[in-house]
Amino acid sequence: MMKLHAIGMAVRHTADFVIDRPAGSGDDLLIIFKTPAELIIGGEVLRAQAGCAIVYTADMPQYYRAFGGIYVNHFMHFEGYEQAEDTPLPPAGKLIALTNIGEVEELLRMISRTRMGDEKHMEASLDLLIKLLMIKLSEGAREPRLSADMGAHHAELSALRAELYSSAGEFRGVGQMAKRLNFSVPYLQQLYRAQFGVSCYEDILAARTKTAKYYLRATTLTVKEIAALCGYENDVCFMRLFKQRTGLTPTLYREKRGLDGLDMSEIV
Repeated sequence: MMKLHAIGMAVRHTADFVIDRPAGSGDDLLIIFKTPAELIIGGEVLRAQAGCAIVYTADMPQYYRAFGGIYVNHFMHFEGYEQAEDTPLPPAGKLIALTNIGEVEELLRMISRTRMGDEKHMEASLDLLIKLLMIKLSEGAREPRLSADMGAHHAELSALRAELYSSAGEFRGVGQMAKRLNFSVPYLQQLYRAQFGVSCYEDILAARTKTAKYYLRATTLTVKEIAALCGYENDVCFMRLFKQRTGLTPTLYREKRGLDGLDMSEIV
């Protein structure tokens, strides 16, 4: 049976972040990189772009660190990888790039929600969800490859994304993002997904949601005021999309978290 030990999504660290576990973590570990990172695997130094992943088994040496700035990843500590004989598995100890990052992240969100739910069937549900996650990781795995174009525009794209997450309300659409770099929309979308493993539109929504969560927790601004700060033309659209992405209305999210409350997706 697959068992969950710990999970974190969009966990942020400073540029000096490093993990060095020569004897492994004692359990299986999935890391999905959301920003560039540097790894050592089998004595070889490898560079991981956003959208890459790796699975470590319990006693496998782990070394990875931030590369070039703020570091963000998803992680899942679990057990059962080596016993899952009937489940397609991603290769252990090998850096892979994911072609289905959206599906993988949705499964991680489901696992996180299930962990916080009804205990009656929790273990069985988590077992099934983690196995499905392993299948999706296996299906979406490909050899990491950095195209010449992506490498040439890496700094520009990283700066654009940093600006998006710090000033989400200033970005009204993908066209505005493309204009910032003097790219065509299709060209930006191609490079952006290749570098970060997510579409421009999805990242706009993610940045807006993250900004909204902050204002709901840390201020007494009205929902309408927060909607405007996040770049929405009306609060109805904001409330609908916020509930789709978090499972809660803005008002209920504020009540549950409280001012300056804790958001599990932002634990460091």
